Order: sequence, then C-alpha cells, then structure tokens
Amino acid sequence: MNVYSAALMTLSLCLTAVGAQNQPRAAIVTGEVHNAPSRDVAFHHEPLLAPGPSEHHIVLDEQNRFALLLNISKGTLVTGYYRGERYFLIPFFVEPGDSLHAVVTFAEMTEAVESDSLDPAEEEAPPAYSLTFSGRGADNNRFLAEFWPQHNAFDPDNGLKPEEFVRQIKQRRQDEFALLAEGRENHALSAGFIDYMTAFFNYKWADLMISYPMFAFRDGHWMRRFHVKPSDRREVPPDYYDFLQEIPLIDEKAIGVQEYRWFVVNALDLEVDNAEEDRPYRLADRYKLSGLGLSPAVHARLDSMYSADIQTHAHPKLSQMIDLAGIGLAESTHSQLDSIYEYEHHKKISASEKAAWLGLELSPAAQAELDSYGEEYAAAPSREDTTKIDTTGGRLTFYMPIAKIREWYEYLNNRPLSARIDLSGLELSEAVQTQLDSMYFAYQNSPPPKLSERIDLAALGLSEETQAQLDSIFAGPSFPVFRRTPERYDLAQQRLQGRVLYWSLARDLMLGISFDNEAFVDARWQSFVESNPFPEYTEAIQAELNKLSMLQPGQPAPDFAVKDLDGQAVSLSQFQGKVVLIDFWASWCGPCIGDLPNLRKIKEQVAAQPVVFLNVSLDANEAAWKQAIAKHEIKGVHVRSEQVAQAYNVSGIPRYYLVDPQGVIVEDRLRLFDVEEVVAKIKKSL
Repeated sequence: MNVYSAALMTLSLCLTAVGAQNQPRAAIVTGEVHNAPSRDVAFHHEPLLAPGPSEHHIVLDEQNRFALLLNISKGTLVTGYYRGERYFLIPFFVEPGDSLHAVVTFAEMTEAVESDSLDPAEEEAPPAYSLTFSGRGADNNRFLAEFWPQHNAFDPDNGLKPEEFVRQIKQRRQDEFALLAEGRENHALSAGFIDYMTAFFNYKWADLMISYPMFAFRDGHWMRRFHVKPSDRREVPPDYYDFLQEIPLIDEKAIGVQEYRWFVVNALDLEVDNAEEDRPYRLADRYKLSGLGLSPAVHARLDSMYSADIQTHAHPKLSQMIDLAGIGLAESTHSQLDSIYEYEHHKKISASEKAAWLGLELSPAAQAELDSYGEEYAAAPSREDTTKIDTTGGRLTFYMPIAKIREWYEYLNNRPLSARIDLSGLELSEAVQTQLDSMYFAYQNSPPPKLSERIDLAALGLSEETQAQLDSIFAGPSFPVFRRTPERYDLAQQRLQGRVLYWSLARDLMLGISFDNEAFVDARWQSFVESNPFPEYTEAIQAELNKLSMLQPGQPAPDFAVKDLDGQAVSLSQFQGKVVLIDFWASWCGPCIGDLPNLRKIKEQVAAQPVVFLNVSLDANEAAWKQAIAKHEIKGVHVRSEQVAQAYNVSGIPRYYLVDPQGVIVEDRLRLFDVEEVVAKIKKSL
C-alpha cells in the first residue's frame, strides 16, 4: 500500500468514526495535480472554532496526489497555495461530511523570461489551470471554479472619486449575487455554500468601503496606509460611512469568512482612530510586568506617570539635551538654538541633496526638477546593484540596493547637529560648532536613563527591590507594540458580544502570540480565561502559549535534522559544546540583508571562540538562496527549512536565537544593533 492509499484509508476511517456519532465534523479532500509546478502544497482555511487561520502543509506523492482531512463544523473556503518558482491560489469549498475529489491541471510550464521592469504587475503571470470535481460537494466547487477567476480579476480602482468608487464596488456586489443566482439554476448548490458566499460578497464589499479612505498613491500604485490618522485620510462625503448601518458588525454566522474578520478589525480600528481623547501609554503592552505582583491601581498610576514623562520628553528642547551654558553661549543664543532645532531637526533632506549623497551626477535643472516633488519622496529596494530614480505616477522614488538603503538611514540617524540645523545665522565660531556637534553626539549615543530616574517609583510605594526589577526589565529588550491592537481589544468588549466578542478577543491574543508580544497577551490572558464562555478558544490559545513557553530562555532549544548547502545532514545537537547563533533569514528580506554588516563584526570578534553561526533560510527558491549567500559572502552553516522556523515559532524575520553549549536557549530575541552587547552575551555563554 502506497503513502496516498494509506493516508486515504486513515482519513476514511476517521470520517466514518466521526459520522457514526451522527454529527459529522470532518471532510475529506483528495486530489491529483497534472503538470504540478511544485510538490509542496499548503492548504489554508479560516476555522469557526479556532481564533486564527489554520494551515496544513502537504507533500504530493510520487504520482502528484494528496489527501487531506479537515475537522470543521460548517462549510468553509479552503485555499491551496503552491510555493516554489511561482505562487498559486486554488480554491475549494467543503462542508462536514464532504468527500471531495479534485483534479488540478496546469498549463504546460514554459521558461521564465527575465524582466527589467520595476512594476510587479508586468512580471510573467503564473500559468493557467483548470479544475474538475467529483464526489460529495462537487457542485459547489464547480460553481466556485467558474466564479473564482472573475473574483480574482476584479481590482477596484482606488484612484476613483468616492462617488464613482462606491458605484463601482456596489455594481460588483450586484454582479456577484447575479452570478450566484445563475449558479443556483445550473448547479445543486447547498444551503451552507449559499450562506457562505452571501457573507463573502457582503463583507468583501463592506471591507472595500471601509478601506477606501485609507489608500494612498505610492511608488506608482495604490497601497493601503495602515498607520493613518483621521486627519490624513482621503476626503469622503459627510454621509460616506452611512453604509455601516446597512451591514451588521455582529454576525455569528459569518465567523469563518475571512472577509468578515477583516471587516470587524477595520471597523473597530476606524473607531479607535476617531477617538479624540489621548490614550495613555500602557507599559504592560510592551514590558512583561506580571511577575512583579503590582496591583491594578499601581499599574494604572505607573502608566499615567510614564505617559506624562513621554509627552514631556517626546520633543525635548536642545537646551534640555546638552549644556549650552557650559560652552559660554548667551541665553538669547539658547533661545535661538532651541527655536531653530524645534523647526529644522526633523526636516527631510531635499531630493537633490539625497541624489548628491548617492553620487548621482545631475545638472542644475535636473536637481531643481527633483526638488519640485517636495519632501515627499520614497526609498525602495532595487533589483540591481545600482541606484535609479523613478517618477512614475508623479511620485519620486529612489530605487537603491538594500545595503545602500541601510547606509542612508545610518547617515540620517548619525548626522552631526551642524548638518541637521542651519547654524550660519548665529555667528558661532568653528570651535563652538565642533563642541556642539560633540555634545549632541554624546547625548544621542548615551544610554537611556533608568526608569527610576525618569519617574518617581518610590511615590508608588514600591520597594527598592521592585524598583530595581523594573529598572532591569526596562533595560532589556521590549516587546513590539501593535498600533491600535490594545485599544481595539478594549473597544471590542464594548461593541461586540457573544461568540463574536470572544472570537475577536481570542484572535488578537493569538496575534500577540504570533508576533512575540508576550506583554500584550500576559496583561489580558487571565481576564480572558475567567470571562470566556467558549472553552475551544481558551484551549487554542493555551496550546500556543504552551509552545511559546518551550522557547523561552532557559529551555532546551528544539533539535532538528536538515540538509545543508552540500546536501549533508545538519542537526542542532551536533554542535553540542559550542555556542550557536541561529539566524532565520531569507534572500528577499531587506532587514535581514541590512543586519549583515553587524553580523560580520560579531563573527570577526568571536572568530577564535567555539561559536557556530547557523543560517536558516526561509527561501522557497533554492537558486535565490544560494545566489544571496554567494553575493553577500555570508559565512557559517547554511540550511533552508520552513519546518525549523515553525519549530522556533518564527513568524517574522530576521529573528535570532542564541543557544549555549548545552543546547539551552540563552536569548530568543537577540538584537544585533549593539555588536558589543551581542559579543558579550556570546562570550558569557561559553
């Protein structure tokens, strides 16, 4: 019996056992792929009972077949992703008890053609494919196969005026319902499928409507502005948001429809952004304070005091940063310097100045043309090793190699004071200007003050031991803060109810876990457990927390066995007795490439020590992986594996783990910007 037959028999037995209880909660999808572009397939669906998306990774057998068991409680859309040289999206719809068989036939593959275009839309499109279905649920999927190409082809024009945009997507929704009505005549569509597609059409429309004001024209195309203030939104008529009265925010039947999840998130975010009151900076969203035993009242006072401190020092005066009196400057000059610094230090460098820094030789007329675009220019990664200027769509973009982009931001952050503000009108001597530059540099590079030096912790009645613990926590790495997420979580408790409420809260907690924001989760977890009446959500989150706890410093690092560049077996355990720095990266990851200079410095400083640099790539394209290693001369042991990344709960890269000679995790969020600190941690671990 081959692997496919064994898997199919196992799935059939599972489905029979579940069905025997007269409550089928599973579906089988089997299939075969002709002209398969890759043998690695990922299936994704938005489950009803779990707060986050579900992924199933499958490798086709020798005859390019697969078998998949899905535990579901109602109909859901499943999308198959092919990862490899190209990327595909193949839809299926299954309901409990379905036994669906699909045949996917791709067009014959042709050699890829190199393109010099900077516009991704002009790249070679993936080859076409056809779908045929048999078995229970086949009619639903025959309609879906007819509908999906039209759905994917629809690209709303975000450049339209509001009235025309509203008309366009309203017409699109009407057309989709007309297609569904026609499909009901030609196919035996199930009631569950009709309900799903109804929610799909309605909430897709609603999400497009709510997203429209947040789009902006950038780099030659329309893109979503995720961090947009109400004042920065595109103007819409006063009655534009009346559409929110037409569609329910709370719709339990729509749970499991991805478009509904997007709509709920965006609707709550919209209200969060519209709130005019100042929201305090909550420390528990960035630092893990639960182990300190602070009362809710102390937490609230600590947040309030810290927020006030941030507001006070958010934009300090120059005279608060450096001792102007100490270099003999008159008080009138202090005021002038403060005024100039407040106005000029944050200004963007002109486009012509940037071009000059890049070494681009331009005529005065060309420089003037660049500056005519104002300060609103962008930087984007170049596909080549050269810098190019693009003005497509009236937007000025500097396309630069990744290394050059990193140099640019280093230059911006490390400019002397005399390069940030205009000192020429103050008649300062060169010696004084040099002294100002030196003192400003010292301030910018000095370690931040301890928390106890910023706010009066003693006034909170905290013991010296607790104050020292807080100082230690604030000196270490903080957790990322997702803009809006804490506020959205709180607002959901006011606007939502029932299952939709706890599904929304659970989703945000899962998001915090996925992106390593333990502080955000830790501050809300106990309250969620105590109030949540749906145990399946608590169980799902607890399972993720259990996995996360196994990756904390002090825990054994998960072992693995993969092949290296030369096809030789590599495992973590083979480096026992050595410190291992695990670097999760990819050739397409700009920040990963940007970290390479610091990585080289670290490697140089510990070259004589028993340290292994284990580079784990997430590249799907083997050729791109090998090319990046050679191009950037990346030293160390090289492997390529998504499975290792999953074992280490890596959801974003770059990500660095430090493992000691006994195979124990020392650091799970190593930061490379402080080379000396990283080197010290490595040496301490030896």
